[in-house]
Amino acid sequence: MRPNTPYRLIQADPSTYAAYFATYRKNVWFRPSWSDIHSMMLEATDCYWIYRAEHRIAGISLVDDELGSLFMIPPHTLTKEIVEFLKDHMIRKKSVPDQLHAYNVMPEHISLFEHAEFNKLSTRKCMIRPTEPLENPLTSKLKRIRPERVHMPKLAEMMIEAYRGGVEEQSMDHCHNDLTYYFDHYEQDELRAASSILVEQDTERMVGFCLVTLWEKLPLIYDIAVTPAYRSEGLGGYLLHHAITTLAPLYPVIRLFVTQGNPAEHLYTKVGFLSGEELSHLVWFGTNHRS
Repeated sequence: MRPNTPYRLIQADPSTYAAYFATYRKNVWFRPSWSDIHSMMLEATDCYWIYRAEHRIAGISLVDDELGSLFMIPPHTLTKEIVEFLKDHMIRKKSVPDQLHAYNVMPEHISLFEHAEFNKLSTRKCMIRPTEPLENPLTSKLKRIRPERVHMPKLAEMMIEAYRGGVEEQSMDHCHNDLTYYFDHYEQDELRAASSILVEQDTERMVGFCLVTLWEKLPLIYDIAVTPAYRSEGLGGYLLHHAITTLAPLYPVIRLFVTQGNPAEHLYTKVGFLSGEELSHLVWFGTNHRS
């Protein structure tokens, strides 16, 4: 730790921290209300205040080698000294400081983390759209079926094919784990009805899918993909329209997350999704550390 630092960390009381977080942390994930955010944060652990001398200036989540969801308390702003203080604190906690992760970093804070030798790995944002009845008929050469666990192997293969070479490219194990989590946790009828697999009428070959989950009491597009051969035929739009229409009687809005550089963002905007502010994941590698 740098000598004579004016900064210190104090474990936060959950009730006070929840009120501050709900007030000062930007609601970039379109959570429904201040009360929803406050209630969610009442259950949060590993939350700390950052003090400068006797002044509370910020809040942050710290656990193991991860820090995240930083917010500043006016009139204070983030500085490179604060980021260096946090990095030094995390390094001292680890016997072998190989990596530190900074999650959900706001755009205006990225340059300060980069100054402290953090590297940006990925950036994503939440998007939101009202649900409503929409018309978007499916081409006669395809049919829609409801996703079931038995489809997992073919869905994983389709994910590999659809994401190959892009920012969402994943391993087969990763795809299998994501699908297992979906089928283990989201069996509700309304979610399966809003989800889709598209198959060729003649061959039964899967060419696209959309899986819908529930996140913080509102529907979320968990995953959506179309095989390269069908990308110019409007299937992504059909899959989204089906989810938006099916969920309209039950939920007012639907959300999704998109990674920076994913060309599907253009489709989401075309379908009417509003973009939230971007958040980034940065990492500091121990080999960068200079004693």
